[in-house]
Amino acid sequence: MTARKRPARRCSWHHCSHPAAATVAFRLPNLLAGSRRDYCATHTSQVRLAEGTVVVARFGPHQPTLPGLPDISAGRRGGPTRGKG
Repeated sequence: MTARKRPARRCSWHHCSHPAAATVAFRLPNLLAGSRRDYCATHTSQVRLAEGTVVVARFGPHQPTLPGLPDISAGRRGGPTRGKG
């Protein structure tokens, strides 16, 4: 049995058909506080200008460098690693 490939997430911006590049979380004082939305790279850049927004995930076949986030090389995760112990 083969696993089905999930369809690409789409940008949450009204009438945008681009694939999403990041998930943005909203906190107070933003009116969308407590919710998360997926946006393409262009709209992520626009949304990040608003107060109370945090980029919480990047995804997709191509990981674009988004403003305010460090560029992470392919196949490597940031942060400390823990071994068995």
